[in-house]
Amino acid sequence: MSMYTHLLGVACGWRGPRDQIRATPVALAEARRCRGELRARLPPGLDPDTVPVVLALEIGYDVALIKLAETMGVPTDPSRFEQPERERRRLEEELAAMGIVLEDGHEAEIPA
Repeated sequence: MSMYTHLLGVACGWRGPRDQIRATPVALAEARRCRGELRARLPPGLDPDTVPVVLALEIGYDVALIKLAETMGVPTDPSRFEQPERERRRLEEELAAMGIVLEDGHEAEIPA
């Protein structure tokens, strides 16, 4: 287990109870928000060269992505993030194939 997967697993453990029907739009909105922050690489007011900030952004997005994937029935868990970019891309592609757009600016709608 890599240090990243360990940290991701701990972060995923902090989530509260899950209710798939009500949580899916919330999970999608959270994934979009975290993805936007990760793409910007920096929330307002923080130094972009700070490694812990970037790590926190990646973990935040991956936790949100895992939660969204789980609500949509896409199998994943922190152990699959040994190579985070690869698992992120796989999940984004599977969700896109389901009609879920993770880009900022889209309505938080879940395809039927």
